Amino acid sequence: MDARLVFLLFLAVAPAPLASAQLAKDFYAKSCPDAEKIISDAVAARFKQDPHTAAALLRLVFHDCFANGCDASVLIDPLSNQASEKEAGPNVDLKGFDLIDDIKAELEKKCPEVVSCADIVAFGAREGVRLTGGPEYDVPMGRRDSLVSNREDADNLPGPDIAVPKAIDEFAKQGFELEEMVSLLAGGHSIGNCRCFFVEIDAAPIDPEFKKTLTAACDGKESEAIPLDSDTPNVFDGSYFALSLAKKMPLTIDRLMGLDPRTEPILKALADKPTDFIPTFAKAMAKLSVLKVLTGKDGEVRKSCGEFNNPQAASNTSVIRISSVDPNQMAGLPSQPGADPAIAEAKKIMDGMGAAIQPPNVVPIGEPAKEEETKAKGHKLRGGPL
Repeated sequence: MDARLVFLLFLAVAPAPLASAQLAKDFYAKSCPDAEKIISDAVAARFKQDPHTAAALLRLVFHDCFANGCDASVLIDPLSNQASEKEAGPNVDLKGFDLIDDIKAELEKKCPEVVSCADIVAFGAREGVRLTGGPEYDVPMGRRDSLVSNREDADNLPGPDIAVPKAIDEFAKQGFELEEMVSLLAGGHSIGNCRCFFVEIDAAPIDPEFKKTLTAACDGKESEAIPLDSDTPNVFDGSYFALSLAKKMPLTIDRLMGLDPRTEPILKALADKPTDFIPTFAKAMAKLSVLKVLTGKDGEVRKSCGEFNNPQAASNTSVIRISSVDPNQMAGLPSQPGADPAIAEAKKIMDGMGAAIQPPNVVPIGEPAKEEETKAKGHKLRGGPL
């Protein structure tokens, strides 16, 4: 067999290096040395005005990373005839977009087209957690921003009424162990509020007195905001475990966590030593912040976080994407797949071996979006857990 063909076959089956390996703590040391300080100062200033800022940023990074990787795709504004992740049911109640935009604008003054929106989201969430008393986990920088924002990628994020076995499965698909899932829920639901719209009082066992309180707060007030943690709503701590076991949490998933045979023992152990979950939370957040990141020549660094640098309409109305940049050319490959005869021959051989070469970064498109009259119901059923 031709030596060049053997080499191409090796490339086809060899595992690609993890993109997260290209991230670094000092990524902006020369190109934008004040980047982290600018982000930190902006988050701290907003947090001083509104302590719910931390929870908003924590939820934002979860919804960005869990859908299709930490690529700032959740920030893209929809076009008049095209949807984006921001319009997905679980994302309609997200907050913090204006803060991310303000930070980006400041960074563009200091270091034009250098710091990605994805890095702002990831590092901003860490700063929010820190300001509420949570751990200061590592957030290496160097993410690139997405060229795609697909509503269907976010439509099925784990919701507040998800069953525990399903939640375990969804988190496992993203590489999280059971203890990490528990810690992420505990940390994410230790701070911030949820709207009464997402509360299903009778969907899981609930403490009778807490039910009365919750009913009084939410009856006929779907837009009312209530604290997730009624004891210390703005402090990052481990009160989640005792509250969940006592069935005194407003969201269904949190009450179910104290009943499932796989999660109940973990909650009981941590209720006695509530600070023991913090290292696991930090580890899980560090893992979350590098999920399926784009680095190097992939993606772009947006000038504005809400829009692509060179947006072009897609043929599928549920997708917003940039198509003016040929990813093959960016990677130094032939513009047309199969243009190189050796690559075409390699593909034939691989297909014959039952291992067809898949094109890079292909994201399947989901079913067409529901009609507007059913959207609100979908929002309630599929709101994100963080």
